[in-house]
Amino acid sequence: MEFTAENLERAVVQFYHTDAAMQAHAHHWLTTAQASPEAWSFVWHLLQPNKSAEVQFFAATTLHTKLIKSWHQVPPEQYASLKKQLLEAVASYCLGPKIVLNRLCIALSAYVLHTLPLHWPNAVPELLATFQPSNLPAIPPERTAWILLEILTVLPEETSHFAVNEKGPVRIELQKSIPQVLSLLENILATDTSTSNNETAVEVTHQAVCCAGSWLQLGVPLPDCEKLANHLVASIFASTSSPQLHQTGLAESALDALSNMLTHPDSHKYPSTCIRFLEKLLPLKQIIEAQQQQRDGAERDQELVSNIYGLFISFAESHSRLMLDSLLNDDYKINVLQLVQLIFQCSNSPGIYPIQENTSQSALGFWYILQDDIIASEPEQFNLYVVVLSPVYRALAEVMIHKSMLPAAEDTWSNEEKELLRCYRQDIADTMMYCYNILRENLLELLHGKLEEALEKCNSDPRMWWRYLESCLHAFQAVAECVDIDESRHLPRFLETLQCLPYHQLDTQVIITALEAVGAYAEWINAHPSVLSHVIPLLITGLGSGDLAPAATMALKDLTRDCQTSMAPFAHHILQASQEALRGEELKLGECVRLMYTVGRVLAVLPVDSIMDYLNQLLMPYVEELQYLVTHEPNAAAKAGILLRLKMLGMLFATLDIKPRSENDTEPDVSEGSDMGTSITTQQRTQQQSTGSGSGEQVQPVFFVLQRILPVTLAIVEKWYADAHVIQVVCSALRHALATLLDDCKPLVPEMLELLVKSYRLQLHPPALDLAKQFLILYGKDGSQLPLMKSLLKEVCSVTLMTCSGNSNTPGSSLSDHADILATFFCLLAQILKKNPQLFVDSEEIDLAALFQCGTLTLSLPEASAVNAATSFLVNFVSLSREVVQLLTVVQTCGEELVQRLLRCIGGESPRLVMEHLSDLLLALNKKHCDNLCRWLQQAIHQDGFPSVRVSQEQKEHFVKMVLKERANKRKLQETVREFSLICRGLVGTDYAAQSSHFF
Repeated sequence: MEFTAENLERAVVQFYHTDAAMQAHAHHWLTTAQASPEAWSFVWHLLQPNKSAEVQFFAATTLHTKLIKSWHQVPPEQYASLKKQLLEAVASYCLGPKIVLNRLCIALSAYVLHTLPLHWPNAVPELLATFQPSNLPAIPPERTAWILLEILTVLPEETSHFAVNEKGPVRIELQKSIPQVLSLLENILATDTSTSNNETAVEVTHQAVCCAGSWLQLGVPLPDCEKLANHLVASIFASTSSPQLHQTGLAESALDALSNMLTHPDSHKYPSTCIRFLEKLLPLKQIIEAQQQQRDGAERDQELVSNIYGLFISFAESHSRLMLDSLLNDDYKINVLQLVQLIFQCSNSPGIYPIQENTSQSALGFWYILQDDIIASEPEQFNLYVVVLSPVYRALAEVMIHKSMLPAAEDTWSNEEKELLRCYRQDIADTMMYCYNILRENLLELLHGKLEEALEKCNSDPRMWWRYLESCLHAFQAVAECVDIDESRHLPRFLETLQCLPYHQLDTQVIITALEAVGAYAEWINAHPSVLSHVIPLLITGLGSGDLAPAATMALKDLTRDCQTSMAPFAHHILQASQEALRGEELKLGECVRLMYTVGRVLAVLPVDSIMDYLNQLLMPYVEELQYLVTHEPNAAAKAGILLRLKMLGMLFATLDIKPRSENDTEPDVSEGSDMGTSITTQQRTQQQSTGSGSGEQVQPVFFVLQRILPVTLAIVEKWYADAHVIQVVCSALRHALATLLDDCKPLVPEMLELLVKSYRLQLHPPALDLAKQFLILYGKDGSQLPLMKSLLKEVCSVTLMTCSGNSNTPGSSLSDHADILATFFCLLAQILKKNPQLFVDSEEIDLAALFQCGTLTLSLPEASAVNAATSFLVNFVSLSREVVQLLTVVQTCGEELVQRLLRCIGGESPRLVMEHLSDLLLALNKKHCDNLCRWLQQAIHQDGFPSVRVSQEQKEHFVKMVLKERANKRKLQETVREFSLICRGLVGTDYAAQSSHFF
């Protein structure tokens, strides 16, 4: 249909009065109409008084949309007539409908911003003069004022539609009119409307406050806001005493305006004015007090109280440094302390968060900012601040203990409410740390006193007071990160107290929090191992309960990680309890794997004979179970059983290391579902080789376990080779064993490689390549293992090429199906070329040219990970080619094909995000084969339409010149490649030489 007024009316009716399908069709057509040039004409027909309100609203919205998005369609000679039409439209709708009038005011504001400052330099003063009651006698004065305020309100807001480079000049022009606008607002707000029955007068007052909030965002000098601030505060008080004003949301708007005034970045330029304005704000606490004194039957305005607290908090957060400085000034100290007390009062809002109150959470950020500024102070000032504010932080800590208490009946809460409470308790834990930074040992003394009080009350009535006890334990756990390692007064008493708790009478959550607290102090316990006797029995007890096992296994993991050398006296009890827990049915998969971490760490401190005895008891049943499970046909139950036992064995391999490890070695990940990846560091290998595996040295227990499970692992691979998850876990376990054993693993290498190669031949999986890479890096320079490593590398290369390069002539079809394999494969080859290129070259049966060509084809894949890995391989290949004859021959033979592929990728075949990596390859070619690269590039660019029909011959020649010029500056070459790629893709239409001239 044509975009006529009649058709548009019918479409609007269809949009508002038909079913969803017809509405969607009408919406699409109306949106197209709004974007059309005809919209400039039909809006005025649709704004006729005889049209329906829906049609008028659509016309006003369209007019605003055109002014925002299509201003360039208006020729300058029509600006004046458009302004006249806009002003007349606003005047004609002065009595409503209000929704249409509001949209027309916004449209007029958009026009004003577009014509500032060149075409309507005095727009705001002229608007102030135009919308005077004397100039519009037919319109009620209050309505005239409301229209003017509506237009002024949206002027600063509409600047958000402008580009960044346009927004600044427009805002500067608006700032020139701030004095006149402030004067208008002060005059309007000076009028008392609290007792007025005129609804329009009340709306004018509210609109004036909204207008103030909008203009204050422009950055009004704070000293100029004195009268306005007084009026805004008065408006808040008036709103609480006038139901009519209160219904308009006047108080909330005034609070927002004051917040904009006092938190604007420029407000820091006026510190004395800020403190003086604080005195104006403090009387607002009377409203809070009045609301809190409401009788239980009376309705309390919690939202208003929350907004007033929000104003105080935003002021304090913005000027925390100023507040601290003012504490040292007797003239300002009282007001600042009142403000701090108000925020403390907010933190102590009555009720349970989040079902009875949601205000206290907003204050927690302030306590961090304040303590951060205190800590950053000079020592002399720091001591003064601590003296003044310590009582506040002490009281805050007590409040936090109370507010973090768990609800008595959490079962009735929704999941969302439970999650909100969990996050709130974490925020409280952070706030406890801030309290500790100020109070230090005094906080520990306070917490211990509260703990003893809670314990005493629990002994008399555990059902009533267990939540208080749990909250005290939670507070101790919260400050664990901050406590000094040499603290020896309060923490021993705390940990000793844990064994005295009447757990059999308490809720399970109390025990969970106690276990978590023990784990949190693992590092401190390592420096004070004497307290282990107080906490180990508690942790062992927790293993026997399904509800407590997650916290118990996590705490044991933390303790055995940090306190391993002190675990020998408790090893038997821990291992016995672990064996019982593992044989029970209470633990989940993640907990079994995590507990095996503890088992490995504890076993490592025992004599080898004892280790082997425990391993026979603990692990042999799992090996037998694996042997049984592998006889089953693949199904979900068998898979779950195999995964569990392999993950447990893998964790044992990672942690049972009787030889000293470097402090820099990475701890294995014990989270459920992780592959527990570990890489061998050069430091590990050097350490292992220095100790050697001579005849007088004990063999690692992991060796015997690995030797025992290799046959069943091979059987698993043969049956489950198609399951990526199973193969991943198998490879992860073997990688852990290899990382622990290092050179001790040599006797088992042939059997392990047989398993690896068989798995890879049956089906390609990236984890198998990761395992192969670990073997090649570890043993690639070991003479005794070199034949095996060459054979492994040959097998990996031949199998990968055979599988992935079946249809190399159609890149992106077959290769893309193996993108994950190619990414891992080329990462492996790149590492070999970096660390041991001789291994790569000496393997005569490896087809270097085929690998190079496969890498070249991979550059065209859409998967960025594969492209990046192939680029890394090719860069290393090219970089070494001048020193290695075999590589040189390949580059000279296949280099032209590589350059052709590179240009096609830059021209649009590859994603733009890989351009930086492709430029690295060009740089390597230019460094090592400059003459060849020049010839190959010249031959390539003289092909018509290559690498893109959008790029001219001149642009191609300029690109080649820029590439050949750059042999050192990687960044400049990346910019050259990026710009050329944009031109090839049609994303840059200007002359490339001009675009790139800044590169020289």
